[in-house]
Amino acid sequence: MANEPEINEEVAAEATPARRDFLWKVGCAALSIAGVEAAASTLRFAKAPVSYGPAQRRMLGDLSRFPPGAPVYVEDAGVFVLRDAKGMRALSATCTHLGCTVRTDRENGGFICPCHGSRYDSEGHVIAGPAPASLPFVRVDQDRRGRLVVDLGAPVEADHHTKVG
Repeated sequence: MANEPEINEEVAAEATPARRDFLWKVGCAALSIAGVEAAASTLRFAKAPVSYGPAQRRMLGDLSRFPPGAPVYVEDAGVFVLRDAKGMRALSATCTHLGCTVRTDRENGGFICPCHGSRYDSEGHVIAGPAPASLPFVRVDQDRRGRLVVDLGAPVEADHHTKVG
């Protein structure tokens, strides 16, 4: 053992805890970073990927396009336009269950969702199916040229009519 270097026991005892402390800190930092990443991913997943932009106004067309009586579907706006003696109204064609586009139910005079069978009466009230709420009415206005414009971001009460002339 004459050729073996002498090990200073005090230096060896001090080096081991310092290394352990370093590895402990690195491990804690790595776990903390992983935890933050997991929390951020969970929050991104929970937040709906929806854009809450300005109200969406869409041109519906000339008044002559909408005869009194039967609802007229306007695909570009996703609404049914209803015209009666009181004026004009626009009913959203988006099912309140999962967002499918409803169709007119000619047999019962209301609307039906082809995806999951929700049924609505002629005023958009739920009468059957999994839909949790009635179809909303949205604001209809007439521009200076007499064309109808719908504001998809402005819900109105079911009895709200826009006077047309």
